Amino acid sequence: MNSSIEIHDSVVDAVTEVGGKAVLYSSAVYIHKSLGRPGLDPGTGWVQKAKLTIADATIKSTFAAFPGQVLAGYLKLGGETFDNEIPIPPNFNGDVELRLETWNDQVILVSGRGAELELIDEPTYVEDFRPD
Repeated sequence: MNSSIEIHDSVVDAVTEVGGKAVLYSSAVYIHKSLGRPGLDPGTGWVQKAKLTIADATIKSTFAAFPGQVLAGYLKLGGETFDNEIPIPPNFNGDVELRLETWNDQVILVSGRGAELELIDEPTYVEDFRPD
């Protein structure tokens, strides 16, 4: 099964810096699962807690208040940009840039070198996904 996080509809609860790493905590990321391409081909939608860690990080901006309901964003891994998507797993050891934007124009912008995603607890089923 192929999976990815849809940035839109996810929630960020906190951003911290620990030992040169930026750690983003989320009580709810929306995950597409599909036998084909997640978010494009039929599959299912799930919600799960997650922690995304970016190594050698610079936090350029963050939300003024938490939690923040995310409207849009992207993740750059090296030369590849994932618009409104975080691939699972994104374990990556190159240049990384993450931008997340709320409904009221608050922005998280983090750059670094390396990204690791940890999914926490069990996912909760939300819906069947059928592209229009």
